[in-house]
Amino acid sequence: MVRSVGISIGLLLAVIAAFGLFWLVGNYAEARFAESSFKSRFPEKTFRYDADKLRSLASSSMRKTYIVPVLFPLDLIVMLALAGSMGVAIWYWLGQASPAWTWLALIPLIYLISDLAEDCLLAWMLQPPNAWPDAMIGVLKALTAIKLASILASVVVTASALLLWLYRVPYARIN
Repeated sequence: MVRSVGISIGLLLAVIAAFGLFWLVGNYAEARFAESSFKSRFPEKTFRYDADKLRSLASSSMRKTYIVPVLFPLDLIVMLALAGSMGVAIWYWLGQASPAWTWLALIPLIYLISDLAEDCLLAWMLQPPNAWPDAMIGVLKALTAIKLASILASVVVTASALLLWLYRVPYARIN
């Protein structure tokens, strides 16, 4: 029981640290974008843009800073930390209740794959000469939608798994 509590505290701290890293990288990107006329990381956070706006970003001086270091390596590190910590936490906490629920640990993997695909596509689209078809905006927005839905689902499942684990801890002591 003591080992289980120690592991769970470590997992909770890892998830909190991943979200702290998410916040730090977000603040760094905000500061970098403040020097430009573009809203910070708009292709990753909103659907209110078109091909012309993305091409405008691609032809600006902000393009290089956005690709390196914001998308790669910083966003890559954040997505690995978030998906890894939440996936392991979900697997461990739900596995304590029932091994049948551990498949839910794949939800953060969906987030990781969609965010990585979104970043790779975005980095490619920001390269000159911007010769991609306008329809690629739809693909980019679809990846963004999958990313946002899966990160939200990951957070909900992680929090639910923690609450379930906390609920079961006193029960485990009685038996």
